[in-house]
Amino acid sequence: MNKYNILVIDDDDPIHFLAKGLLGREYNLFNAKNAQEAIDILTTTQINLIISDIHMPGLSGLELLESLRGDEDKSKIPVLIMTNLPTIEKEKKAMELGAADFFKKELFTNDKQKIIDLVRMKLVTNVQISGLHEDLEMSKEQLVMELMESAITGDFEDTVDVLISELNAITKSELTGFWYVGDGKNERVVYRIAQGIEDSNFETIPEQTLIEELGKNKVGYIVNNIVKEEKGTFKEGSKYHNLTSEIAVPICKVNEKELLNNEMNLPDESEIFGVVILKRKVLFSTIEFELVSRLITQTGSILWRLYQYNS
Repeated sequence: MNKYNILVIDDDDPIHFLAKGLLGREYNLFNAKNAQEAIDILTTTQINLIISDIHMPGLSGLELLESLRGDEDKSKIPVLIMTNLPTIEKEKKAMELGAADFFKKELFTNDKQKIIDLVRMKLVTNVQISGLHEDLEMSKEQLVMELMESAITGDFEDTVDVLISELNAITKSELTGFWYVGDGKNERVVYRIAQGIEDSNFETIPEQTLIEELGKNKVGYIVNNIVKEEKGTFKEGSKYHNLTSEIAVPICKVNEKELLNNEMNLPDESEIFGVVILKRKVLFSTIEFELVSRLITQTGSILWRLYQYNS
């Protein structure tokens, strides 16, 4: 398995030592003591995440961040900004410049797990989806940003609501919903439905065998003629409302570390706990299916953690 590459930028040696002890087993760490050393590493190495101090000789961390955002090849790399002397002004400036997050250096000693979780979450949600049209890529970035903001509150249903609402808007679906299907349950939790469609036709998923298949295969599906194709949920209601196209993607009981260690694929041993279903009258493209599948897989680990926290 290929490890993710993390670049740590700080002129303080103890930070590099602490970062190695905390993250060195799980990731490949690259160390730079100033912005120019960091740029040299970025030029020759594919970096997946940057952790940078603000105050350094030469370019500051914020100035480096601003430069990276102007570089097309490096602008997508998530950057975590850290400092010994945090202020509201510094945090606001960092976020305005596109930082993925902002934290105090003291977390390296006072709350190590928070840094581990932060790194995993940023790596998971930043995995790129190849072949997206520009408008879909922008929509994907907006969705991830809103999900991350919602996840900070720790509320499961609010975060699911953000996911469902944004997916519904991106795909212009007539029906988008999340069903909890773990532990023998089959409950609709959050959904968006177009005016004129009777929501009572889409409450409990009747195709239990299909849910079991999703849980077994860990892979979603796309159908564009639900009446004639074998796969598909709520067939009667879909036929009545002419919702002939469907995407369904499972969400499993898997955390960010397990997802990253399995190269962003759901581990075979993971159990299903939810499914996201989108339905509409217009045909779904393969690009849309890949977008939805990847987003749900990436964010599903966050939803599972929030669900455990709220239970």
